[in-house]
Amino acid sequence: MTVDKNNIAQHTAKGSLYSVSAAAITFVLGFVRTTVMLRLLLPEYFGVSTLAFFYASLAFVLFTFGFEAAYLHHKAVDETVRRTFFTLRFGLTVSGLLLAALLAPFVGYFYPAMPQLTAVMWAYLVVYILRTFNVSQQIMLNKQLAFRQIAQTDVLCSFVMTIVGPTLAWMGWGVWAIVAEQFSADVTRLLFLQVVHRPWRPRFGWDREQARWFWEYGKKAWHSSNIAFFLDRVDDWYVGTFLGNSALGYYSRAYEYAGYPQRVIANPILSVFSPTFAHVQEERQKLSRAFFRPVSLMVRTGSWLCLVFILTAPEFIPLLLGEKWLPMLGTFQLMVLYTLLEPLSMAARNLLMATGHPQQVLRTRILQIVLFVPAVFIFGAWWNIEGVALAIGLVALTGTIVLFRYTQQVVDYSARLLWFWPLFATAVTALLILALNPVWANLNPWLNLVVKVGMITAVYTFILFLTEREQLNTGRKMIWGIIAPMLKEKMRKKPDAS
Repeated sequence: MTVDKNNIAQHTAKGSLYSVSAAAITFVLGFVRTTVMLRLLLPEYFGVSTLAFFYASLAFVLFTFGFEAAYLHHKAVDETVRRTFFTLRFGLTVSGLLLAALLAPFVGYFYPAMPQLTAVMWAYLVVYILRTFNVSQQIMLNKQLAFRQIAQTDVLCSFVMTIVGPTLAWMGWGVWAIVAEQFSADVTRLLFLQVVHRPWRPRFGWDREQARWFWEYGKKAWHSSNIAFFLDRVDDWYVGTFLGNSALGYYSRAYEYAGYPQRVIANPILSVFSPTFAHVQEERQKLSRAFFRPVSLMVRTGSWLCLVFILTAPEFIPLLLGEKWLPMLGTFQLMVLYTLLEPLSMAARNLLMATGHPQQVLRTRILQIVLFVPAVFIFGAWWNIEGVALAIGLVALTGTIVLFRYTQQVVDYSARLLWFWPLFATAVTALLILALNPVWANLNPWLNLVVKVGMITAVYTFILFLTEREQLNTGRKMIWGIIAPMLKEKMRKKPDAS
């Protein structure tokens, strides 16, 4: 399937609605699922699962070689390209996972306090073998801008996980309930992408020129993706290895909840707009609009969500998760800074990768890893998991600043228009809520939670309305421009259906 460049806007518009709708459903299901499982399981279970997942993911990422980014960037995809891509991707990844399975007992030897680590690691390696098929199919759907199919798959997987995970946790499966939750999602995705929405029938094939092209492009992305992995996961390794099982349980769950702004706002938007970057990479004006609009939306909605999460954390953690999870409060609040900045960095990275500038992404990643490793060890030694959370937030800030400077080589936008008023509204709202701390201390916790969310939303929205009325009106028209054509299309189809 090829995508008509004249219909890019229409594909993107539809994709936005599908992705955001799916994200809203998966957010609700994921929040419910995680909350129930945290109330049923001990922090130690999440610690073992997170460390095993780190080692399994390491094997997966090391042997990926950036072929997904290469496939998205490829301008002339045909059957030969697909077969070569799949053969490279499958062969190298499965080889890496089998090697990791042989080394798993050796890894487990260094963690005597986690006797289940090796077995859990083996289970996650099986999950990743399934994921190898899924990633290839999903990247093809992304290339085809088939956002409806992707959204349907995400929603179905979330429903299955919400049934499997909490049920097994309630039955007393412990850490295996967490493993089964992931396994059920990948099995569901595999069946859906192979039976219901199969974009291509997987076949092995080989073309030397195409393989060389994938290798040359992919090895540049490979360095960046591996550094990205270590930036994203070395904190888990450090906490689990040096601070212990329980500490990793608290830390990983703080990251899980702090990541909701990214999953709700950024991921659905980027899943739509990132493939679009490659399709309009030679038209600077269109590319600039395609970049600025989603990033602007992420800055504004992400800032609001971060305010809600940080300022209401003292209430919702004990109320929803239970008193046993209070040790993660400070870590969670610091972690939200990272989860606000990382999606913005991801947007900039996707833009640079899609337009053929992987070297800038690599330079930024190298700078971040040089700063990150010593920061994690130093801050972690001083302030435990709170120090680790602070380290990743500062490194994320550095990366965001550098990457956005690089984006100005390929797109045009106003940095002041993008950042100033949302940050101003965030600062004013936060100061007002903090100034009312004596009032919150005298209220019921549930009432606190409701009033804080309402006040944060009202103050933040009011400031943006006063300062960005024209931009908000433009955004409203853009959203209506997305919805209206879809409504008209459905209205045209109704007489045919009758």
